[in-house]
Amino acid sequence: MNLKIDVLKITREVKIGTFVIVGITILLMGYNFLQGFHPLRVYTEYHAVYSNVSGIVKSSQVTINGMKVGQVEDIRMLNAGDPSKILVTFSMVGEVKVPKGSEATIISLDLLGTKVIDIALGNNQEILQKGDTLIGKIEESLTTTISDMVSPLKERSEQALVALDKVLNSMNEVFDSTGTRRLAGSILDVSKSIQNLRSITERIDKLTMDESEKIQTMFSNIESITRNLRNNNEAISKSIKNISKISDTLAAAELAQTIHHTKIVMQEFAIALQKINKGDGTLGKLATDDSLYNNLNRTNIELTALLKDMQEYPGRYFSVSVFGGGKRADKTDKKRKADKNIK
Repeated sequence: MNLKIDVLKITREVKIGTFVIVGITILLMGYNFLQGFHPLRVYTEYHAVYSNVSGIVKSSQVTINGMKVGQVEDIRMLNAGDPSKILVTFSMVGEVKVPKGSEATIISLDLLGTKVIDIALGNNQEILQKGDTLIGKIEESLTTTISDMVSPLKERSEQALVALDKVLNSMNEVFDSTGTRRLAGSILDVSKSIQNLRSITERIDKLTMDESEKIQTMFSNIESITRNLRNNNEAISKSIKNISKISDTLAAAELAQTIHHTKIVMQEFAIALQKINKGDGTLGKLATDDSLYNNLNRTNIELTALLKDMQEYPGRYFSVSVFGGGKRADKTDKKRKADKNIK
């Protein structure tokens, strides 16, 4: 009887133990199922190294293009005692092929700060194997981005407050008793300046009114001149072309060189005339001394008489004769003399 009772107790304890184990197993499987782990699927483990894993915990989601494909399985230091590099192990559904060069980036899923690991697939044709390591990156959080945006504004606000404080101090100095008197004097000076400016403006207005008719006449004359120029535009163009041709011709004729040569010749000619006027040289003596002219005139008269006498009495000058020609010449001369005396 006692044996039966013991068997019944043992059987009941086994049943309770089995029920508890099955319950715990179902509870764990249900929890993992709720976390995204499917017991009938094949998962592949990968790794990534980060410098900061703030917000990432075990069972954090792993996504590709927003679709959950796995979860974080383990987080530990890559090297014992060195927290600067943290190794994150995550599992992904085996049917997902991850190329080499893919990046595992920690991003914020929402404004509450929920972090996930998003996989950006690479373009390599080679596929990563189980246990390979992906490139780990960290996306700037919204808080960091806002902080980066607000920091410059904060600095500028502080600078503006400092400048405003200086302005207020300066205004306090201005509006004390001495500053008030100076300000009143400055306002009075400004009022006088405005009055002077008003007076000058009135004078300019009056001058403009008085001279408006002259100004109008001047503009009319300018318009007339402009109209004449426009009407004679063709003639002016021809004149300019003619002047251009003349200038080209003069330039081609080497006018400058010619003028320079002429200047030199005129200078030499002036020097020669100056010497002639002074009586220097042969031309100077001819121009200033009459004796040469008188001698030449007298010589001319004598030479004329000699030639005439030679023509009348050649026997006097030519005594050499051939075959008695000299005697005949002498007789002829005497006969001509006798004839001359008769006349």
